[in-house]
Amino acid sequence: MPEGKNPAQRREKKQVEDKKVERKKEKPEVILRVENLSRTYIRGKIPVHALRSACLTVRKGELLAIMGPSGSGKSTLLALIGTLETASGGKAVLDGTDLTTVPEKQLPRLRREKIGFVFQHYNLIPTLTALENVELAMRFSGVSKKERVERAKALLGELGLEDRLHHKPTELSGGEQQRVSIARALANQPALILADEPTGEVDTKTRDSIVRVFRDLSEKGQTIIVVTHDPAVAKECSRVLRIVDGIIKDED
Repeated sequence: MPEGKNPAQRREKKQVEDKKVERKKEKPEVILRVENLSRTYIRGKIPVHALRSACLTVRKGELLAIMGPSGSGKSTLLALIGTLETASGGKAVLDGTDLTTVPEKQLPRLRREKIGFVFQHYNLIPTLTALENVELAMRFSGVSKKERVERAKALLGELGLEDRLHHKPTELSGGEQQRVSIARALANQPALILADEPTGEVDTKTRDSIVRVFRDLSEKGQTIIVVTHDPAVAKECSRVLRIVDGIIKDED
C-alpha cells in the first residue's frame, strides 16, 4: 500500500485538515473591549466605588445580559460604555475607538454614530409621531431627508409597526413605544446598542416580544448589551455577566 494511504494515516490527515478548517472559522470580531474600567464617586469625604476594575470583551452580534442587585454597578457600567459618565480609570475601546480619550466636544457625535440607546421609559418625544421620532435621530448625521424617512419607515416596518407610523406615543401601547425606541436606536446603524432595563415597564407578553426583537437583531449581527433584573430576559441572551458591589463576579 502506498505511503500515506493506510486508514490510520488518512484519519490523521483528515484531522489535520479539519483543524485547519476550524481555525479558518474565526470568531466574530471584538467590537468592545473594556479594561480595568472604574468609577468612584466622592460623597462628602467618603469614596464610593460604583465600579471596580471591570474587564470584559464583547464580540459582534452578541446579545449580552448584565445582571446584579440594585446599586451593584450595572447601570454605571452601561453609562461609562455609553460615555454618559466619565471613568475614574481604565479604558473602553468600541469599534477601534478608546472612548475614555475622546474629547468631550466630540462625544455627542460619537454617541450618535456608534451607540444606540434603549431606555426603560422609552424617552420618545410626545409631540412627534413614531416616524418622526425615528427620523429625528438621523437629522444631525448628514442623512438626507428622503433617506431618513425611508430608513425610518423600513426600521419601523421590520419591527411590525408599519401601520403605526403616524401615531404619537400616547396612541401606542408600551410594547409599541419600546419598539419605536429600538428603531430609533438602530437609525444610525450603531456598532453597539445599550438597553437599560428595556422590559421593566411592560407585561410578560410584551417583554417576550421585545426580547425576540433583540434576538433577531443579534442573529443579524447587531451587538446588544442589556441591563436587566429579569432572569427570563437574561435566559434568552447569548451570555450573562453578573456584577456585585461594583465587581464583575462571573460570566456564564
